[in-house]
Amino acid sequence: MTGSKVFLLGGLGVILCALLTACGGKTPANGPSALNILTSSPLPVGAEGDAYSQTLIASGGLPPYVWSIDSGSLPPGFNFSAGGVLSGTPPTGSAGNYGFTVRVTDSQSPTKAYQIGSMSLTINPPFSFSSTTLPNAVIAVAYSSAVTASGGITCSGTVPYTYALVPNSSPLPAGLTLNSDGTITGTPTGPIGTYPFTVQATDCFPTTATANFTITVTGKIQGNYAFSLSGYNQQGQAFYLAGSFVADGNGNITSGVFDRNGNDSIGPMTNVAITPGSGANGQCPIPSGATGSVYCVGRSEPNGSTSGNNLGTIMIASPLGTYSFSVSVSLLADSKIILADPNNPGVWGSGTLASQGQTLSGISLASANFAFGLWGLDSGGSRYAGAGYFITDPNGNIASGNGLADINDNGTVQAQTPLTGSVSSVSPTTGRGTATFTIGTSTLNYAFYVIPAGSGKLFNSVVAVQTDPVSNGSPLTLASMSQRSPAGGSAFTVKSLNATTGGTPNGDVFELNGVSNSGGGSIPDISLGVATFDGNGNITGYAYDENKGGTLTIPAQNSYTGTYSVDTISGRVTVNLNGIANQPVWYLVSQNAGFVVGTDPNVTAGNFEPQNVTQPITILYLFGNFYGGTTNPVLPSVINSVLAATASPPPPPGTGNGSFTGTFDSSGTTGVMMDQMFTDSFCLADSSPCPTTQQANSTTGRMLIVDSNGKPVDILYPVSAGASGVTGTTAKDVLLSTDSNPSLTAITR
Repeated sequence: MTGSKVFLLGGLGVILCALLTACGGKTPANGPSALNILTSSPLPVGAEGDAYSQTLIASGGLPPYVWSIDSGSLPPGFNFSAGGVLSGTPPTGSAGNYGFTVRVTDSQSPTKAYQIGSMSLTINPPFSFSSTTLPNAVIAVAYSSAVTASGGITCSGTVPYTYALVPNSSPLPAGLTLNSDGTITGTPTGPIGTYPFTVQATDCFPTTATANFTITVTGKIQGNYAFSLSGYNQQGQAFYLAGSFVADGNGNITSGVFDRNGNDSIGPMTNVAITPGSGANGQCPIPSGATGSVYCVGRSEPNGSTSGNNLGTIMIASPLGTYSFSVSVSLLADSKIILADPNNPGVWGSGTLASQGQTLSGISLASANFAFGLWGLDSGGSRYAGAGYFITDPNGNIASGNGLADINDNGTVQAQTPLTGSVSSVSPTTGRGTATFTIGTSTLNYAFYVIPAGSGKLFNSVVAVQTDPVSNGSPLTLASMSQRSPAGGSAFTVKSLNATTGGTPNGDVFELNGVSNSGGGSIPDISLGVATFDGNGNITGYAYDENKGGTLTIPAQNSYTGTYSVDTISGRVTVNLNGIANQPVWYLVSQNAGFVVGTDPNVTAGNFEPQNVTQPITILYLFGNFYGGTTNPVLPSVINSVLAATASPPPPPGTGNGSFTGTFDSSGTTGVMMDQMFTDSFCLADSSPCPTTQQANSTTGRMLIVDSNGKPVDILYPVSAGASGVTGTTAKDVLLSTDSNPSLTAITR
């Protein structure tokens, strides 16, 4: 009976061994612990060409142990000794993941215990570190990039390699640091230039490799720029500018040209050469010894604030005198300028500064397809605006049937008027050309400046100033043109108006200017709002804020629905809004973007673009640093301003208001004011005033900017949290002021 019990217990032990993973075999009578493999899987990585050695460890049982491969195959070039040493040098081409099973056997007698363990081993490609050109850095803008090695034997943890400048390497640009993890961080201080340096990377073998890198440091304004401006003088006379210049990044404008026209005594002046500048050092303020056309960006504010870092001054000298502009620089989109000269406060205005990139070679408007909007004054000083499209042939000519325009001259409308004409070649140094448009019986001549795609815009665009003398009975206008790009093909359809973001329906933001002459005087009539479309010809909603000379009406008072149709060739949108006496006309540029001209007595005109913001919009949307200024002032009474602002939303759950603070310059009938500070707040508000408890969300994103007394000073609509129509890849918002001489202000990051 005793022998039977021993047999049964032994059999039970064998069965349990079979059922248990990592069973160490029969436990000997003297009682050592179970045999276990202590080395964990995966094993430390190896690399092609690097000698590898790893000793596997076991415990328990009765030493000494004998190791062997139980199943699977080792990487090429490897062997596994009976002592548990896995070693070898992986040959070229052996990179990959390998799995195999090892067996360890102890020295028990008569029955040896054993353990089986699964192992995995990754062989990396050989250590590699390649030279490359790193992204450009901009003076006074935080920089972050990285150098990266690959392959080799990576270190455990979060940093697989270490990096350092090689001895005697040229240094990084001033203000930047190479960190041991390969990141390059800091804020460059200048000067501009291209900086080469050499980095050594080290893996955990250790194997080292070196590579050469360069970083080019640029100024906030550097390269080719186009600009345009709507200006006025103390006599209420209008003048318009369009031009281009080349900036060296160190504060000097090296060349340039502009065209000017006005209903003042100067009149049209074409192809005016800009006087080159010298003596600037790229730092604000501009040195007293600088001459000619110079600029600076980055101010030291009186209270120590850094909000003025993107505010600056541009002085353009020419035979006509010197224009002094304040500028708010956006590095991702168009910048805003105002004419603000403390030494000559008799003229003022607002405009745009747009990068033309680093070269203008090969730019042409031949075989081109554009939509346009124009605005200004007729020969009698009344408001004049229009919109349309044209297509040029390979010679730059606009044949009959390839152009159309709608014109509103002080309430007198020319609808769907044929447009013919021609455009000249484009200067490869300035981006300047000339164009002639015949609209019905009127011929309009323009000087234009091209802004190529990729310079903050998705498509080629053009700014232009009319060069006809007003004394000949011609209107006085500025024009904006954008290359047309129908979505999904060569034709526009009703589906060209159907905005969505991430599959969620969004609206289009409409930004419109007009002049009301009711009541015996001219007052600005400005509106800002959102329209929604179903893509099948229905306007499902169109609600907006309007400020007519200080009289405000809100979306609850300006809410409409209706229908629309789209001409496939011209992109002209025929609109039928219920309850509207004078229907607007829209010309499409691309999906959900285009120009507007009204048929109303106020000669409303402007543009619209898609609201690319994830729905629903909360107060947390508005955050970060913003730069911008007023756009298209319609009367000399409008105050022009450029600003740099910081928006900080309230912390969750967001029961309070966010803060909106910063610095601005202004010019107008009240004179020139520089380096003014503002401390406002903002709330999400589909109606006015700010709610006592913060509104949870909104489909339009309408926000109020309020002063310290809780009075709204601006009404803000989000346009984009990223890519947005023709505006490029940057966050953008538009504000409508609530004062008695309202304007629109565009701000971008």
